[in-house]
This record gives sequence, structure tokens and C-alpha cells, in this order.
Amino acid sequence: MSCAVVSTQSVQNDQLDAETSLPADTRPLTVTGENGDKLAEVEWVEPQKKKKKKTKKKPKSKRGLNKPTGFEEYYVDAPITPEEFEKERKLYDVSRPIVHRMEDAILRYQQSRRLLNERHAVFMKYLAYGGVNTSQKMFQGIEDRDMKEMDTEDILAARSQATIDRKNSHLKIDFDAVVKGFLTSVFPFFFNPESEAEVKLATDTIRNFLSYLLYHDACPEYKQNIDSARGSCDIAAKEIWKNAQFTAQGPGHLNIAASTLFGGFFYDNYVEDNQWENKKGESVFMTIEVASKVVKCALAGAASYMQVKCYDELANAESLEAVCVEDIHGFEVTRIHPPSARVREFYKEHAPDLYPVGKVYGKAYRDPGKPKYDLGPKESLEWEQYIASMEEFEFFVEEHLLEHCYPGMKVMTNVWELNCGFHFFDEVFSSYCSIYTVLANDLMLGWKKPRDLTGDDADDSSEEGVGDEVS
Repeated sequence: MSCAVVSTQSVQNDQLDAETSLPADTRPLTVTGENGDKLAEVEWVEPQKKKKKKTKKKPKSKRGLNKPTGFEEYYVDAPITPEEFEKERKLYDVSRPIVHRMEDAILRYQQSRRLLNERHAVFMKYLAYGGVNTSQKMFQGIEDRDMKEMDTEDILAARSQATIDRKNSHLKIDFDAVVKGFLTSVFPFFFNPESEAEVKLATDTIRNFLSYLLYHDACPEYKQNIDSARGSCDIAAKEIWKNAQFTAQGPGHLNIAASTLFGGFFYDNYVEDNQWENKKGESVFMTIEVASKVVKCALAGAASYMQVKCYDELANAESLEAVCVEDIHGFEVTRIHPPSARVREFYKEHAPDLYPVGKVYGKAYRDPGKPKYDLGPKESLEWEQYIASMEEFEFFVEEHLLEHCYPGMKVMTNVWELNCGFHFFDEVFSSYCSIYTVLANDLMLGWKKPRDLTGDDADDSSEEGVGDEVS
């Protein structure tokens, strides 16, 4: 019988060999005492790499994107509590100056609505046009720690970006005139809407604000005037987009043909055998033959017997002439006659490649937004009598353009009169609504309070005034 004896020294040597075979940075650490005794052994543990936490995108509901804005089609303000009613009665009491009441109403309206970028831009420009200071408040910001010591009213006032100068409190207040002036003479040219939705966004925003004033009875003495302003918003919502379409599509093939033959914008730009093609535009370049066909078909189909007879006589004698009507900026539409069934049948049989024409009647119009003629009292009276005595203009216009016309529409263009008894117009510069209004308010957009440059502090940049900027 044999037995194997393993010495302790050999075991220790084997462990030492195993430890020395490990890499230096992964060998276990041995803690020894004063006498060299082994007290403890600490194993090396590889540090685990932390996994990057993936930031999950919050859903729309938690980001506030699905919250109501206050401009939905069927949105209405919630009923107010008795406490809120009593508070608003004191806030909008008639005894308070209208300036203070309007400031409070604007603050609370902005708090109760989500004005996104497009709406905010339109609303701020509307307020500035109405005499409200909407410029940035320089060096008047507040910190979160300061807000903790404020109540709701103080926070609203501190965050306000709309103030009314007390010096303007003597000016006349007319909500309807401001709405007409802004929507008809400022909005179409400052924002240049490219779709009907953009027009509706602007008119709905202003109408929503006016409805807020009525609902909270902020200006009871101007209730009827505010209601009229809401009606002006409805009119502008329909007419602004029609104006844009008519301006873009006008003046129509018949008027282009007449201008090419007898005088005007297209007559001056006509080039025989023009082979140039504008791939980006839809401009119509007519030859003399095509223009003659368009004019003759319109006269044969829609003109009166006397007009056709006079045209033929003057054409045979080569005496057709056109004269530009002077001292006017355009015409105002008074009546519209769409093409009759007889005219449609005539075009269908003899000119199926052309659009049937109807008639538009208009009177001379001068743009109140342009400078007046420098006339004396007597000359001015004679000029007004001359304009009033002018007969109605009669234009032939294609059916697809008649859809964008309406009574009261103002068309800025050059009007030409042919010596056979009918009129035509050439290049359409712009079109205005039936409620077109020009106010001096737009002259104050961007105005800054002048500084005194004669004093000692004229060069002190710290004294530059920026507080009275309107836009």
C-alpha cells in the first residue's frame, strides 16, 4: 500500500506560478502585515462600461403639440366662474380708461391662446398697426426666483410685450377702420399670402381677438363697432384671395390681344416671330394673327351690333385707335355679366380653342393711398366733376377670370379706350377689396422717437431711445 504526500511548499509554488502567469494589471493584490504575514487578498475586477441611456422622445401629448390653440373651428371659451365674473367686472369697468382695459384684455387674450409663429407675427403686426407698442423690452427680463414672489397679475404684466402709450389716449378709437386698413392695405403686401389658408389664418386670428373682447365685455361702449369689425374680417377672408388670383391670372387673353394690337404694355413689348420660351412662367405671347382672332371672336360673340359695325368700318379704313384714360389709377367693378348661353354656343361652334367672354362694367378709380395731384381748389372741383361725368367702362373678360371678380373690387391698371366704343386694360398691378381703406397708421410702423442731437449727450450711446419703436 502506498500513499502520496503533497507538500505545502509545492502547492504554494503552483499558486505563485498561476498568479505570475496573469497580466500585471489583473493580478490579485495581497495585503501583508508588519511581519510579512498575508492578511488579505483582493481580486482585480474589470470595470463595466456604462451603457448610454437612450433618450426617448416625448409623445406629442406630453410636449403640448396636441393641446388646443383656441383657434379650432368649434372652439369656445369655457364659462367663467362667479369669482372670475366679479373680477372681470372690476377689471373692465367703464370708469377705467380704455387704454388700461385694452392692455389687460390683450394680456389675458395672449395667455388664453396658443399663438404659434405665423399667428403671432400677424397678431403683433395688427396690434402695432392699431397703435400698440409691441417692441422688445430691453433689460427688463425677470428671473425664476423673482417670479416666486409675484402673483399672477404681476407675472402677466412683467411678461407683457404689448403696451399703449398714454400720450395716444386722445386719439379716436375705431376697431372697424383698423381692421379694414390692416387687412386690405397692409396684410396682402407685407405677408404676401400664397394660399387661401394663409389668408384665413390672418382673418381668423383677428376675428378671434375681437370675439374675445365681446365675450369678456372689455369695451362695452364699442360693442357695435367691434361687431362691425368682425364682419369686415369675414368680407376680407373671401375677397383677399380673389384679388390675388385675379392679379396673378389677369388681364386675360382678350385684353392681352387688344393691348398687342392697339397699344399698351403688350404692344410695346411685342416682337414679331418671337421664339423665346419662358419655362418658368406662363406668359402668353400672341402673334398679330392670333390677337386679331381673339378680338374679333369677342366682338362677334358678346359685343353689341353698333360696336361690331363701328369696328368693321374703322378697321376697313385703318383708323382704329386706342387712347389711355388719364388721371386715374384703375377702375372699380360695378356690375358683372357672365357669358350667356348664346355666347357659349358661338364659341363652341366657331372658336372652341378660346374661352367664352363675359362683361365687366366699372367706373374710374383713384387710389387714396397714392399722392394726390397738385391742383388748386377750382381745378380740383373741375377734375372731380370730370371723373363723375365719365361713363362706365365696358370690358370683355374671360369666364375663368370673372369668377374672381365682384362688385366693389378695385383693379389698379391702365385703362384704354378704343374709338369704336369699348375699353380694355392691360397689365394688372394690384387689386383691392371692396372695403379697401387707407389709414395713416402704416406710416408709424417702424417709427422711432427722435433723439436730441444738439445736447451734450448726443454722442452718448447709452441715452439712445429704443422704447417707442412700434414694429
